Amino acid sequence: MLEFVIAGSGAGKTYHVCNEIINKSIENPDGNYIIIVPEQYTLQTQKEMVRLHPANGILNIDVLSLLRLAYRVFDELGKKNNIVLEDTGKSMILRKVMELKKDELRIFRNSIRKQGFVSEMKSVISELYQYSVTPDKLEYIINHIEDNSNMVNKFSELLIIYKGFKEYLQNKYITNEEVLDILCDIIDE
Repeated sequence: MLEFVIAGSGAGKTYHVCNEIINKSIENPDGNYIIIVPEQYTLQTQKEMVRLHPANGILNIDVLSLLRLAYRVFDELGKKNNIVLEDTGKSMILRKVMELKKDELRIFRNSIRKQGFVSEMKSVISELYQYSVTPDKLEYIINHIEDNSNMVNKFSELLIIYKGFKEYLQNKYITNEEVLDILCDIIDE
């Protein structure tokens, strides 16, 4: 069942939803209920559910973020989980890829060792993943930029780094940004 609860701030939406789920979980103790909330609200919502529940416990109610839900689905389906890279891992791999590709880089070559460059490149790569910009799409953009050779050169070097990063990750690692895409691919299972 899908239900939208729409009201202004402070109108009691969370209270209404929590009480409805608690009542259903009491009526059907063999059922399992999942509340999906943003990552930063999982603990707060769990505490609120325990506080509101007459038994002060939520045995058949799970409060999950979308990422936690994805991991739960992967586990239940027995899907092999590749290692999910956190920001530090991404930065380390990016530094290695840029060092390996430095002979192909003219503009970025001297910046590789500068403080903050790898972090900025990591942010750019993360955004490319978040907005589903594949290397092919980036290459298309490069081929359609008019009259700006500096931008073309920078995007071309970004493409070299992006392809190298994706090649390095292939079949070993995934990024946080890919977890939900993988979930979408297997959700019907």
